[in-house]
Order: sequence, then C-alpha cells, then structure tokens
Amino acid sequence: MFKPTGTSQPQKRYKDAHGALVTVESVSHNQVTFYRDGYQSPCVQPLARFMKEFAEVNKC
Repeated sequence: MFKPTGTSQPQKRYKDAHGALVTVESVSHNQVTFYRDGYQSPCVQPLARFMKEFAEVNKC
C-alpha cells in the first residue's frame, strides 16, 4: 500500500479549480478514492492527476 507523505491523505479536504470540495477516503496503489460533496458514489483518480487538479483546504 502507498503511504503518502506530503500528498493526499485520508479524511483530508481538497477543492478543485471550480471550488468544489471533496474528501479523500483512501490512497492505495497510486490511486486516490474520494467523495465529492453531495454525491454518494466514490470517485477514483490516479494520484498524479489528483495532485495536479486538487488543492488541499487548510483549516483556519
């Protein structure tokens, strides 16, 4: 299993270029499984694409 360091991690929040929020469920085999807000089904993307298209949301 892939252990992320400084990359997407489970239960962290990210947003895409349109500001849509997602929650990472897991990172495994260089794939990220996440849920978009308002959707019940998970999405899966390669880790490299996820890191390119999403930015971490920092808690204030």
